[in-house]
Amino acid sequence: MKALNFFSLLFIISFFSCKKDNKEVNNPAPATKPFIVKILPETTYQTIAGFGGANRMWGTMSLKPAEALKAFGTEDNQLGLSIFRVRISSNKAEWNNIIEAVKEANQKGVTVLASPWSPPANLKDNKSDVAGHLLPENYKAFKDYINEFIKFMAQNGAKIDVVSIQNEPDVKVIYESCDWTADEMIAFLNAPGKIEGAKVAAPESFNFNPAFTNALLNNQEVASKFDIVAGHIYGSGLGEFPLAVNQKKEVWMTEYLMNLNTGNAGAAKWNTYSETVKWAESLKMLESVHDAMKNNWNAYVWWYLQRYYSFIGDGEENTVFGEVLKRGYAFSHFSRFIRPGFVRIGAETTEYNTLRISSYKKDNQIIIVVINSGDIAYKRFQINGLNIKEAFAYTTDEKTSMKKTNLSVTEGLAEMDITSRSVTTFVLKI
Repeated sequence: MKALNFFSLLFIISFFSCKKDNKEVNNPAPATKPFIVKILPETTYQTIAGFGGANRMWGTMSLKPAEALKAFGTEDNQLGLSIFRVRISSNKAEWNNIIEAVKEANQKGVTVLASPWSPPANLKDNKSDVAGHLLPENYKAFKDYINEFIKFMAQNGAKIDVVSIQNEPDVKVIYESCDWTADEMIAFLNAPGKIEGAKVAAPESFNFNPAFTNALLNNQEVASKFDIVAGHIYGSGLGEFPLAVNQKKEVWMTEYLMNLNTGNAGAAKWNTYSETVKWAESLKMLESVHDAMKNNWNAYVWWYLQRYYSFIGDGEENTVFGEVLKRGYAFSHFSRFIRPGFVRIGAETTEYNTLRISSYKKDNQIIIVVINSGDIAYKRFQINGLNIKEAFAYTTDEKTSMKKTNLSVTEGLAEMDITSRSVTTFVLKI
């Protein structure tokens, strides 16, 4: 890949203040020597496929046009999601429920991923939508079922771009599901029949289990029959997949959820938590996005995009239906600005710090995301050495959402302060 002309980005940072337990420290740390981070545009990593969220998977509450605009649009107060995940229902009568939402995503150029939670019950050994295994004699029938879904959606003007074989095949649950071993998925992919009309993602492991994933990748014949290495990160799973990279397959994180455990029986309600606690968890979400990018993953897809704990309110737990929530603004620091086709580039520092910094480029634009989860605020976050034509930044913290700052550029120099417990996205045109 051809690199942009070499330039460097210096972050010269001195300690501005230090807080602990939301109280000012009596003797703040003195200014330190310049803290330098160099951005290396000639050092390139993965190409970004997108950042996304999921439709409501069960029932009839699917994403509506007004909320779709907020989810997929890239203007102010919109989130810029570029991947939309839906469910392949095991009941054909439910396929109609998602047509409108998928069409909305299509119209905005969003990639649509469809995942099954279970094959039709009559194809399984226990004749149930919960647990059980797909019978080997029905492998081709399930491929035909997926193909029928893709064709049905297309005939109704709704394009499916990627399909999965099974959501979380390696965890036993008491809701809609199907159990698969790696050997069973290998046999399924090698069986007669072919999934057509969409790319194939596998295995969508519960925690990106490398043993399960690598079993598929180590089988040359099987590896040729799917396009995207997919998985979730519940409990673990964040790491590199060199086999996938060597085979030039994209790596997608296709589901993760953090909701202060409010979905557990007997748990405290979401609306009983302070905004400080909620924001702390949102910063952890952003850290997981950062870590996924640093592991050369191409996509990151959150769970429900419209829910009280998520990006857009659903009217529950004191949220307003259709309102963009703080967590949505936080996620949009990646999704709105780092569009499909951007390439992650190098960032280098020799000193320990609390900042998580990642940088991306496409054409004449450089995007830098800085996550500051700590209690230290940094002053004079300085960018220089560039032929910058325009520079501005967006900041979200507990008190503000996507606050825009137009940065003055003087002899190639632009700077601003970084607040504590915040995320800032720099948008540079060169």
